[in-house]
Amino acid sequence: MIFARISARPASFSRILICFAFFQLFISAAFGQTTITGTVYDKQRNALPDIEVELLDQYNRPMLQGGRTRTDGTGRYQFTGLGDGTYTIRVFAFRYDLEDKEQRIEVFTTNIRGGQGVGFEQRDFYLSPKKGGLRDAELSVIFAQDVPKDAERAFAAAEDHFKKEDASAGFRELQNAIGIFPSYFKALMRFGSELYSRKQYMEAAAAFIKAAEVNQKSATAMFLLGSSLHYAGKEYNKAAKSALDQALKMAPNAVQVLLMMGKVQITLGDYQQAEVFLVKAKKASTVRVPEVHKELSQLYGNHLKKYKEAADELENYMKASKLSAEDERKTKAIIANLRLKAQQS
Repeated sequence: MIFARISARPASFSRILICFAFFQLFISAAFGQTTITGTVYDKQRNALPDIEVELLDQYNRPMLQGGRTRTDGTGRYQFTGLGDGTYTIRVFAFRYDLEDKEQRIEVFTTNIRGGQGVGFEQRDFYLSPKKGGLRDAELSVIFAQDVPKDAERAFAAAEDHFKKEDASAGFRELQNAIGIFPSYFKALMRFGSELYSRKQYMEAAAAFIKAAEVNQKSATAMFLLGSSLHYAGKEYNKAAKSALDQALKMAPNAVQVLLMMGKVQITLGDYQQAEVFLVKAKKASTVRVPEVHKELSQLYGNHLKKYKEAADELENYMKASKLSAEDERKTKAIIANLRLKAQQS
């Protein structure tokens, strides 16, 4: 009898089946199980940590939930819980002066019964140096040294100690490498960088001066020298400017160098030139760089009295940063105050 009643209304039963299938598809899409992962490398196959990676939907809109991440210490990124659809992965590498890159990917794991399968998509990225950036400048220069084997072994030991977070042993081996071969460029650069990261700016500057003397065409050495001198104190900012001038001759589109030059110009009191360099830094990057927007906002608000521009840049800073709820509330209050000042001026 039941079979007879169902057979008597085949159209209704078909509609029920279709609706049920669509419902299953909706549920599978809502609770997707696909993972997109990969590693970001430079052209020399060095994995790149702390790279910003963004996931866009089929309309090129940022995903609202979990749509932005950073690569870990091994250069890997991951997006999980994705349903079927078309996505775009964008990689932003301004910190390394590498070109941004994107890949489009289609995810389809739904089986013929409407159930969601488990998908796993691997998408690696190989990034090229940005034209006019620090890496591009370094790669355009042929520089080689005949390093004594003992110095190479000491440098390798230092690298191993730093990886194991044994800084004292790492510094000892670096000093050993430089003692064996005083013009060891790679060791001088690493020694300076480690000192710089520990805010020992004058000691770092001394290492970068030696490195720049060894390789006078190293834009990175001149940039780090300028940065070290800037943070060492106000009295060193004229020397910092000279070093950064040299870096920009070799790497005119390097965001880090342009940003640092903007900071130096503010310290020197040349606010018009500071604006020129900070705007160049903003244009040189295809992604919002929080520090650039923050510096511009402070420059406009504190020195140039351009309150509307200060509010705009602070909004850009907020969008580019991961602020806590409290910090976001405070930032919005400052923006509102700047907009009020703009109306009154």
